[in-house]
Amino acid sequence: MYCIQQTVRRSTGGMKMKQLLEIKKDSLRLSGEPFFLISGSLHYFRILPYDWKRRLDLAKDFGLTAIQTYVPWNAHEPQPGEFDFSGRLNLAAYLETADQAGLKVLLRPSPYICSEWDFGGLPWWLLRDHPRIALRRTDPDFLAALRSYYRRLCREFVPYLSTNGGPIIMVAVENEYGSYGNDKEYLRLIAEILRENGVDVPFYTADGYSATHLKYGNLPEFWAGVDYRIESTDAISALREYQPDRPPLLCEYWSGRAIHWEEEFHYREIPPIATAFREALELGGMLNFYMFGGGTNFGLMNGANIHTYPGTNDEYFNPITTSYDVDALLSENGTPTAKYYACRRELDAFLGKPIRPDNNLPVPKTQSVTGIRLDCYASIWENLDTLTTQIKTAARPLTMEEMGQGYGLILYSIELPSGKEIDEQLFLDGLHDRALVYLNGQYLGTLYRNQKPSDDKIPAPLPREPFLPVKVPSSGGRLDILVENMGRVCFGVHLGEEKGITGQVRLGHNCLSHYTIRSLPMDCLSRLRWNKQLPEPNQPCFFRGSFDAQADIDTWLHMEGWGKGFAWINGFCLGRYWETGPQMALYLPGALLREKDNVIELFEFHHPSKELTIELI
Repeated sequence: MYCIQQTVRRSTGGMKMKQLLEIKKDSLRLSGEPFFLISGSLHYFRILPYDWKRRLDLAKDFGLTAIQTYVPWNAHEPQPGEFDFSGRLNLAAYLETADQAGLKVLLRPSPYICSEWDFGGLPWWLLRDHPRIALRRTDPDFLAALRSYYRRLCREFVPYLSTNGGPIIMVAVENEYGSYGNDKEYLRLIAEILRENGVDVPFYTADGYSATHLKYGNLPEFWAGVDYRIESTDAISALREYQPDRPPLLCEYWSGRAIHWEEEFHYREIPPIATAFREALELGGMLNFYMFGGGTNFGLMNGANIHTYPGTNDEYFNPITTSYDVDALLSENGTPTAKYYACRRELDAFLGKPIRPDNNLPVPKTQSVTGIRLDCYASIWENLDTLTTQIKTAARPLTMEEMGQGYGLILYSIELPSGKEIDEQLFLDGLHDRALVYLNGQYLGTLYRNQKPSDDKIPAPLPREPFLPVKVPSSGGRLDILVENMGRVCFGVHLGEEKGITGQVRLGHNCLSHYTIRSLPMDCLSRLRWNKQLPEPNQPCFFRGSFDAQADIDTWLHMEGWGKGFAWINGFCLGRYWETGPQMALYLPGALLREKDNVIELFEFHHPSKELTIELI
């Protein structure tokens, strides 16, 4: 297999000279020649393939000599033994494109990537198949799954190692492990598994720059890199003390920041970013921008964090938006920003290059389409049969993972017996993450695992679990709880939490039983039954419309006036929207559009816009 893939690559790109990166005390050499490493992160899985070359060319124009990319395990192996390397997951094609652009590659095929990606890139089915699994440690079940994945993954990228004439000059072992564990044997085993599968280029790691991070996240034989904001002097000093025989490797220079729902987004000032970049260069740092261009968390693959309210130990769930623009040097659709030009000026000056004018690069064309009317509707309740992939009955709530489900929604239905009228509080213990509650089809309210303080300066008392007042009539009835998985935690000690209702459903102190549970992954809408009957508010419903547009021209789906839900264009899931913001528009790559009869489909939890229209802006 290696030989076949090598032949394909070399037949299209010509014979490539084998190269080996040598890491000296203060410099790098590639096949004996001096090599200056300046790189930026561009993730192939967050960009549609039609735009890979253009964005890589912008990286080359900036002056980068390499690009860095993660490899998301959960995207490439959605089920055990089922692999996907097609479309925007075609890693080999991306590596080929980078090679053609004249860029080397720093590859991070870590089991765990964080990256504000669902479950930090780990596959959800690890929790289904091994409920007590020890993630990111020398757990036999975890290592067995990892060995199987690496055997298949390495077939995709080993032909592109520099030692085989390709662009990959280094491969990362794990990611920010010093912030998670201390299992050094686990780190050694990852390197051994990669070597067994043909990886023979240098290994490196990325961690914070504290002594603890470096101690637990690295082995002496790996090139230690660090992540930081603008503290160039501190980061480089820490590296020189920890690993004095190698140049300081700055794996993630955080030139921007992630975006969370329900939070105001704060852009990072450009002058300090550009100044710290130049400072790192002058101090001898080998630097990687994270991100150089962020891209998009298409589909339902955004991750989430667990944070604490200021001045308290009370935690709250903090999901990531669909956009992964992250205030990077390239915007979400690959437009060079003011930050791009400011940092490019610093690099040119450092290298002694002639001054180039700002804003001298072409930008992608964009378009607007107004008045797109959504005039077909499909109630979720009337289409449960077409949306449900699995039904189980159980005495307690089963999680998504127990249902064999990765993403989307899960529906818990409970028949309440007749008898005396009950006026109680309904508790959802361990709600992960957000639920709409119905009694006999009537909407009672929405529960969310967060109870945010009304004033950030004075944290309010937090109930242990979300609850709603419920009046059950003497005739009894059916309780329906529709739960949304809003993204798995991607960092920290909560890594590995399950989705759905992970505890009990209680009326007061009484635990309810006898559940009918439906998996609704929301990944196939082809069998929906559409009609012209507009739903009531808070009755989840699909909306559909069609429009004409310019093919291959970018735009944004403007969600002003809509509540919360998911959006598809011509069957491709763009991602989530939510009126809480700060993201109010979804990036729509032009490659998804055709000139006539484009189809837009929305799943709306709460309410459509008053005009029942959408516009592209």
